[in-house]
Amino acid sequence: MRRLHQYALLGLGAALLAACSKPQNNDLPLAFAPADTPYVYANLEPTPQAVTEQWSRHMQEAIPEFVALYDGVLDELDKKSTPESARTVKIARAFLDELKTHDTWDKLRQIGLKPDARVALYGVGLVPVLRMELGDAAAFKAEVAHLEQTLGEKLPVARTGSQEYWQLGNDQLACAIAIEGNHLVVTVLPPNASDALKQTLLGLTRPAQSLAATGALTELAKQHGYTPHGEGFIDFVRLTERLSKAPEGSDAEFAKALGLPLANDMDAACRSEFLDLAHTFPRFVFGADELTPQRVGVSIELEIEPKLAQEIADAFGAAPGTGAPGQGMVDVSLSLPLLKLKQFWIHQADKVAAKPFACPHLKGLNDSYRQSKAKVDVTIPPPASDLTGVHFTLDKIELDAHAPAGGIPDVAGKLLLASTNPMAALGMAQLAAPQLKDLKLAPDGKPVALPAGLVPAKTPPLFAAMSDKAIALAAGAGEDATLGAYLAAPAAHDAMFLRMSFSGRLYGLIAQSAGRMQAALPPEQQARFEQQKRLFALYEKWLRRGDFTLTATQGGIVLHEVVEQN
Repeated sequence: MRRLHQYALLGLGAALLAACSKPQNNDLPLAFAPADTPYVYANLEPTPQAVTEQWSRHMQEAIPEFVALYDGVLDELDKKSTPESARTVKIARAFLDELKTHDTWDKLRQIGLKPDARVALYGVGLVPVLRMELGDAAAFKAEVAHLEQTLGEKLPVARTGSQEYWQLGNDQLACAIAIEGNHLVVTVLPPNASDALKQTLLGLTRPAQSLAATGALTELAKQHGYTPHGEGFIDFVRLTERLSKAPEGSDAEFAKALGLPLANDMDAACRSEFLDLAHTFPRFVFGADELTPQRVGVSIELEIEPKLAQEIADAFGAAPGTGAPGQGMVDVSLSLPLLKLKQFWIHQADKVAAKPFACPHLKGLNDSYRQSKAKVDVTIPPPASDLTGVHFTLDKIELDAHAPAGGIPDVAGKLLLASTNPMAALGMAQLAAPQLKDLKLAPDGKPVALPAGLVPAKTPPLFAAMSDKAIALAAGAGEDATLGAYLAAPAAHDAMFLRMSFSGRLYGLIAQSAGRMQAALPPEQQARFEQQKRLFALYEKWLRRGDFTLTATQGGIVLHEVVEQN
């Protein structure tokens, strides 16, 4: 029996040690978010150390440029300053001075911040609250005291119960900043609000049920394949329900403190139709689906009622070339099935005409749909009617530093026009441009040089190729060697109707172009251009490739962005 007690004590001790080694659920920032919040963003787990180290290196390189840039902005504000704006400028300058000496995460730790903090931004009713973990609350308070010493004045302090907080604003609305335990809390509140409202917003009064307790974000991450390092939603149904009726709970107290109307004059028809729209587009959901030092992937989805979502996906289809990786300096692909899109929009207009909006605030939509239908319900002649998509790739563009601003750059790239009848498009092009009448182009994907005299002198050599689904053009020496593969690149399996892909070299080109215009600008603007050029040089150094897509799915429209870093 005694040995059993010893084992039990050992087990209890191990459990206590494990509990102390990680934050308890009721101490996490998300534990203060109400379960019925209409919007939230939070990370369920801290950002990985390798990622914060990468960000720290970038921050150290970028902060001097950003500080110089914002110093210039503050100089301009100083010229037009009022007593109130002068104080804001003074605070901003003190903050910028601190950034100059705290330009890495290791240095920010010294003032109490935490690179792997858990963070939650959520609504208590409609009112936003930001809550984040601090690494050292005492160090953060000491940093605020240092800022006050620099400013030569104390930040205004208010109190609710035993909790002190800094209060910045006016007598109508103020920003409240509090340190509660190891959390930094930022929200807005009317200074004359009741203690009950203040304590609800600051989290001193906990919600009856928290979002953390429901596991809603864990389920959201699982459903959409997000990492635990950042996810959230904006719930349009909850927002509409709150905004379409008289304010209740903390919203009512907030409205009363601000002197806003407590009654809501929205009639039943309007409330019903606004809710119908909200249920058609119920939420924005978003999250990080990839987070490493070299790759960051973020998804944002507008949820759409399934039947409409499927109609959108069927109308758009996939853009040409989206089944293969983006290439070149810039790569843009767009789905443009004009006939399908026309039919889709007419169908939507007919649905509204069959059941028009009755709410006075929405009646303008009835006219908009009717007028837009009249504009799109016209005959689309070929080759536009045969068009299904466009794919453009810029492989190279080099500006001659010694050439005048209007000089022709050295360019190489490709353009593809996807069509249900590319042969007819070729025939129409030959009718429009007599120089093409002898062009022999077969739907075999083999490139053919375009005849001389078709374009101005000094233009790079031009080539064309055709398949049974598209015509492709290429400009630049050697581009003909890649034209066949470009023409054959498949479309994505899903309805990826837009893709924009670019390499870090694009920022170098922008900086180079800005440099050619810089000499013609006044001295002050030249200095700003120089700052921007240095920032673009950093972006070029950091970024290997960025990829941005829009895809229509059975659940909605998904925006996905991936950034590859060097």
